[in-house]
Amino acid sequence: MSAFEIVITIGIGMVAVSLVASMVLILRTKDFITRAVVSDMIFYSMIAIYLMWCLNNATSIAYEIAFLAAILGGVLPTMSMARIITKGRR
Repeated sequence: MSAFEIVITIGIGMVAVSLVASMVLILRTKDFITRAVVSDMIFYSMIAIYLMWCLNNATSIAYEIAFLAAILGGVLPTMSMARIITKGRR
């Protein structure tokens, strides 16, 4: 195992710990706004884990998936969080 693989593994572990902590926060909180914000954090951490995994494992569609996740991660969560915060009003 090279030094780069060790650093990537440590990074994935750190992001996984924050992902688990975010899931615990979602389960413990009753506030819908906090749940919306933390759900975005979970989505972004899953994207980060995938991108770090792709650095060590070559796939043919790695960049396409990352591009799609970036588009969906920027537009859809922002709109859904706005709807949650305003309680469905437009």
